[in-house]
Amino acid sequence: MLNLIITFLKYILTICLLLVLSNALVFGQTSKPRDFVVVLDAGHGGHDPGARGVVENEKDIVLDVTLRLGKLIEDEFKDVKVVYTRRDDRFVELHQRANIANQNKADFFISIHCNSAARTSAYGTETFVLGTEDNRSSANFEVVKKENSVILLEDNYEEKYQGFDPNSPESFIGMMLMQNVHLENSLKFAAEVEHNFVHKDKRHSRGVKQAGFMVLWRAATPAVLIELGFISNQEEGRYLASIEGKRKSAESIFQAFKKYKHNWDVRRGNISKLEALPPAKQEQVKQEEAVAGVLYKVQFLTSTRRFRPTAPQLKGLRNVEIIQDGRVYKYYYGSTSFRSKRDELLREVRGKGFPDAFVVEFETADKPKQNTPRATAANTQSQTPAAAQAAASKPVANTAEASKTGYRIQIFSSRSNYSATAPQLKGLKPVDKIFENNFFKYFYGWFADENEARKQLDYVRGRGFADAFLVQFRNGEKQ
Repeated sequence: MLNLIITFLKYILTICLLLVLSNALVFGQTSKPRDFVVVLDAGHGGHDPGARGVVENEKDIVLDVTLRLGKLIEDEFKDVKVVYTRRDDRFVELHQRANIANQNKADFFISIHCNSAARTSAYGTETFVLGTEDNRSSANFEVVKKENSVILLEDNYEEKYQGFDPNSPESFIGMMLMQNVHLENSLKFAAEVEHNFVHKDKRHSRGVKQAGFMVLWRAATPAVLIELGFISNQEEGRYLASIEGKRKSAESIFQAFKKYKHNWDVRRGNISKLEALPPAKQEQVKQEEAVAGVLYKVQFLTSTRRFRPTAPQLKGLRNVEIIQDGRVYKYYYGSTSFRSKRDELLREVRGKGFPDAFVVEFETADKPKQNTPRATAANTQSQTPAAAQAAASKPVANTAEASKTGYRIQIFSSRSNYSATAPQLKGLKPVDKIFENNFFKYFYGWFADENEARKQLDYVRGRGFADAFLVQFRNGEKQ
C-alpha cells in the first residue's frame, strides 16, 4: 500500500510539472504568430515490430501512413512545422516520443498504430484520447496494455517511468488527473478522424474512446492515438498493407487535421472572417461592394415600453439598439453596409419570431449632418431624403379628414414611407400617414366616440399591431 501511495505521489509531481510546462508554452508566446507544430508519431519500429499482420507488420504500415500524412500537411500548409518521432525503421523509446512533442512546443500530437486480436474476425478503426473511462472494458484494457508494454523493451524502464506497470490497472490512477487538460480538443479531432474513416473511406468505426496510453499522458498537448484497423483480420490486413489503404488512411487523418487547423486559426485570429468562409462564399463577398453612405439595420419591434436587454420580448436577440420616438421605442438589430449581410440579418430576426421585421437605411459619415433612416428598396417603397424633407413641410394625410376632431389609432411609426398595399400594413384599410419629426406616423380610422375607438383598438391589435394606441385630434391636429 505504501508503494502505491509513493507511486501516486510521483505521478502527481510529474503531472504538475507537465501542467507548468503546458502553461509556459501558452503564456510564453509573443504576439507574433508562430508556426503551428504537429508531431507525427509512427508507432513501434526497429526491434519492436508491433502487431504482426497477415501481410505486413504494424511498424511498417504506420510509418508509411505517417510519412504520407506529413507530406500532405507540408504541401498544404506553409505555416505548419511537421516533426516526426521517426522517419525510418528505428526504435524510439516511449517517453522520448512524448518528449519530442514537448521539446518542440507541439500544438498537436498524433500517434498512429494498427490493431490486432486473437479473434481474427475483429476489424474496424478506433481513435483514443487520454482517459480512464474505457479502461474498465477488458478489451480496451488489453489494447492499452499492448501499446504501453513497449516500455518493457527499454533499458531501466522502472526508473524512467517511476515504477509504472503496464499490466496493472492501479498504475493508471495518476492519469485521471491529466485527462481533462486537453480533452475537448482531442475529442473533437478524434471524432473527425472516425467520421472520415466512415464517410470518406467506407470503413467500419469502433468509435472514439478514452484510455490510459502512456504516450498520450506524457505529451503536454492535445493528442490522439489512432488505430488504423486490425491487421490480424484477413481482409482489413490486406487493405492496410495496400497502397490504396495507406493512402486513404493518411488522407482521412489529413482532412481531420485540416479542419482542426482551420478552427485553430479562426480562434486565434490568424485568418480573417472572410478567409474563414467557404470558398464559394468568399468569392461572393469579394465581389460585393459596400453601399457608400448607407448603414442597414433591422427594425423588428415598436413599443410604448422600453424593454431590458434580456427581456423575453426580444426573443434572445442581443446588442439591440433602442431609439425613443415620442411615446414609443423602436428596436433595431444589426448594422452593416453590405446588402448580403443585410439580408442575412433580416432572415435571422424573422427566424427569431419577428415575421414583420424590415430593413431600415441610415445615412452614415458621408453625410454626417443627416443620420436619417429610410426604408430599403428591397423591403419597402423608398423615399429619397429630398422628398422626405419636402413632405415634412405638411402632414401626409387625407385632406378630407384634415379638419376632423376625434380619435385615431396610431398603429406604428417608421422612417419608411410605405404604400397603402405594403405588407407592413398587414392588409389593414384605410390607413394614412403623417410625416413629422423625421418619422411617418401611420393611423387607422376616425372615431368621434372614445369607447368606439377603444373597441376598434382591440380589433387593430388583433390584426398584429400589439403596440397600437389611441391619439386624440382636434381640428385635424394631434393633441
